[in-house]
Amino acid sequence: MSAPEYIKNKQGQLEENKYYDFTILKTTIAPDDIQYFIIEDPFGKKHMMEAECYNSYGFNIGDVVEVRIDRVNCKGQVFFEPKHPKYNEGEIYNCTYLGQEWKKNKFNEDELFLAIKGPDGNKTLLQTISHHQETKDFHIDKIECKIRKISKGKLRMSQYLD
Repeated sequence: MSAPEYIKNKQGQLEENKYYDFTILKTTIAPDDIQYFIIEDPFGKKHMMEAECYNSYGFNIGDVVEVRIDRVNCKGQVFFEPKHPKYNEGEIYNCTYLGQEWKKNKFNEDELFLAIKGPDGNKTLLQTISHHQETKDFHIDKIECKIRKISKGKLRMSQYLD
């Protein structure tokens, strides 16, 4: 999102799926032994955001970073996603096909996935989109993929279909 799409919300309410400028004030280790950034929203309210997920982003104390409000749960807990320094949702890449891999899906059932090397160099699993991709002799050098979401610093990819 570009700067004109930022929210100028005078009530100080953060809205889901909107970007805001946050200032990184400091880091702290919480009682759960997890390191957090203490960040301040444009309305002066302080929040905690897990730091480990964003080590590769190169954040420093005092930086002003673009942060999307991913979700606000029923208890008022806010989930943040800073803008990735290199990749954006919706971008399309030709990714190297690594092979097929079985994994449990969200229903705890075995499901066949395609493993790729994403543009960030990390292995990512894609859902198959045809029976041909599920055959034992399926092989291809590259698969065109789209970044559908960035969550906790990880690229969530899907096969791109024109």
